[in-house]
Amino acid sequence: MIVPIIPSLNPDEKLEKLVEELKKTYEKIIIVNDGSVNRDIFDKLKEDKKCIVLTHEVNKGKGEALKTAYRYYVDNLMKKYKGVITLDSDGQHSVFDTIKMSDLVEKKDKFILGTRLFNTKETPLRNKLGNRITSKYFKMLYGVYLKDTQTGLRAFPNRLIPEMIEIEGERFEYEINVLIHFVRKHEEIIEHDIKTIYLLNSNKKSHFKVFRDSYKIYSLMWKKRRGNK
Repeated sequence: MIVPIIPSLNPDEKLEKLVEELKKTYEKIIIVNDGSVNRDIFDKLKEDKKCIVLTHEVNKGKGEALKTAYRYYVDNLMKKYKGVITLDSDGQHSVFDTIKMSDLVEKKDKFILGTRLFNTKETPLRNKLGNRITSKYFKMLYGVYLKDTQTGLRAFPNRLIPEMIEIEGERFEYEINVLIHFVRKHEEIIEHDIKTIYLLNSNKKSHFKVFRDSYKIYSLMWKKRRGNK
């Protein structure tokens, strides 16, 4: 059995709906409140025995939220379960794909990357171009082409989780650091195609700041390649 992890900042009712669907399959779900202004949703989730709600009093970033969840998992759950799967809280990952990837990580004991399909009419142009550029830049620097370097749907077996706690990065750059770390270690990354649900106004609510965070990610990839660290 796998444990879902959901980092969340100022969520709406989509987080509650996601958790309700996940509860039909999973025994435990870790949700990290990363300094949200309104805690009502988290207070409600705390009442459910399947939900483990961890709280940052102030916003620390997605990377730190994930590492908080990993630490809790290692200390409290790892002996009982076989791995974790991370999801975004905005409803853009389907439970169907979550279950498929959970099954894969259990069977193969590998890092499973949920790669979004960017060839649909619903895909915003900036997503298509941004992802394509990032994938090509990553290959140029590290020699491996990954179709979706910024996906939040990722599954990891137990053997990789302690390492992920030590990988640097506080915010969105952390997820690129994870890829760089495991590519350099020659760890096999299995790409599993997933459906992405593009919701009305979802881009407006995204905590990923396109120009600022993209610049930071590209700069970080270049710096790590040049510094070889």
